[in-house]
Amino acid sequence: MYRLARISNDTPGEASKIEMLDHLTKEQFKKCEESIATIEELNHIIRLLDFAEINEKDLRNFFQSAFENLLFKSTSWNGIKRNDSAEVFLNGNRLFLNYISSIRIFIDHSEVFFNRKYGNKSPQFLEFKKILSIFYDNSFAYRFFYKLRNYALHVGLPIHSMQFSSKHDRENGKIHGELEVMFDRDKLLSNFDGWGVVVKEDLQKKGNRFEIMPLVSEISQNIREIERNVELLHKEELIAATNFITDLTQHQQKEGHELVIAYNFTETEEGIPVSHQSLLIPFETIELINNKLLSNNLS
Repeated sequence: MYRLARISNDTPGEASKIEMLDHLTKEQFKKCEESIATIEELNHIIRLLDFAEINEKDLRNFFQSAFENLLFKSTSWNGIKRNDSAEVFLNGNRLFLNYISSIRIFIDHSEVFFNRKYGNKSPQFLEFKKILSIFYDNSFAYRFFYKLRNYALHVGLPIHSMQFSSKHDRENGKIHGELEVMFDRDKLLSNFDGWGVVVKEDLQKKGNRFEIMPLVSEISQNIREIERNVELLHKEELIAATNFITDLTQHQQKEGHELVIAYNFTETEEGIPVSHQSLLIPFETIELINNKLLSNNLS
């Protein structure tokens, strides 16, 4: 037996109530499982993008907070101590490692997704590989950070220099400061031979030290665009899956209540259901797909 069911909890502190609704055929249940699996595949990619964006936010917030703290200490009697700079260096690298790892995970998992789902000869996989090649060819940040993760994994910390400076503006009585977070070109080149020809040439053209955060902004935009292309390449299946679930459930949806699919019922000897399993429906992702794909916002 398969049924739509509505879960509600109108009274705080009391157990949720479940109301059995439409009966579903075995074929409808199987199509529900397949559709939900398709939607959850996209949800997995979105979560990986979220991880990268959260790590980017943490990195930016840390450097801003560190700058403000160093600026404040530069005006105090005791001034900035060696441990203050060491802490910024340690945690800056820690957060940056989290960030570049999450980017690489997002890219690699997206590629594996298309390979497993469609095969490495499929139009979807080949098109996705082509998209990655376009980013590699046209974005220094993309190809550099893609290789930088291996450098960090096998050689050393990726951030080499964090320098804080401050200056007293006597005219208005304010203190101005700057926190420079930099890569060291020579250390990158001398300690690692896995850059490849193109990235090695890129690095050779850089100054001895070059800033990190503009590259963070560039690759963050890249991965958002890559995720958008994942949705486009998966578009037909996503629309078919969301349409099926929507058509099956929309007449039973009520605000403040959750719809699930109940199955694997156990019954008493008299045939009265006493327990069941529930298949959750990812309505938030369905709404996202409807807004982005069905409204023609993604094309």
